Amino acid sequence: MSAIEAYIGDLDRRLSGSAGAKADLLTEAQDGLTDAAEAYREGGAEEAEAERRAVEDFGPAAVIAREYQAELALRGDIGTLWKVIVGVPLFQVSWELARVLTYGDWGRLNKPTPDWYFFVVDLSGVFVVVSPVIGAIALLGTRLLGRRLDGTRLANFARWTVAASAIANLVAMLLLAVGTVVLDPSRMNMSLPCNVLSIGWAAFSFWLLAPAFRSRPLLAA
Repeated sequence: MSAIEAYIGDLDRRLSGSAGAKADLLTEAQDGLTDAAEAYREGGAEEAEAERRAVEDFGPAAVIAREYQAELALRGDIGTLWKVIVGVPLFQVSWELARVLTYGDWGRLNKPTPDWYFFVVDLSGVFVVVSPVIGAIALLGTRLLGRRLDGTRLANFARWTVAASAIANLVAMLLLAVGTVVLDPSRMNMSLPCNVLSIGWAAFSFWLLAPAFRSRPLLAA
């Protein structure tokens, strides 16, 4: 096994994350090492010596792995932010359309609705808007801060904004669900499409929390 192959294998074992993103980073590293070794060979170094020097110049695997792991975490969090930006409004709009097409106007309930419930609905709507807005601001922030923060701190910034947007979405869903159950549980069963979308939104809301609060892998020295 060549020095470059051994080094890439060491990096591979140390990293955890999306298979595609991980493969991209490892390919990028291998290409860089191959180019550096080629330059040493053109300067007269033997094959093994050229690869050894290229690996040495690249840096210790433990140090590079920490930088790459932060990059993998950042890529994963950016992907989650896009899911928030697209998914939350999509569930909300889809549910409203399903309610209009399969149930009809709210007036069909023929039951008085107290003022506090309208307040809960309005508050839930605020959080539905806040969630993707946080996601959009976070994406912009990662672009602007990418020039000022190192990979680890930028990944931490993305992680906490993912948590904030996911929590805002979860609060919106829980406010509406709990408020409706307290007022009148029968209102939770409007139509099959509405019920399916409600369950999907709940699953989506809890799923979004996983990237923010899962433990990040510790890298061996």
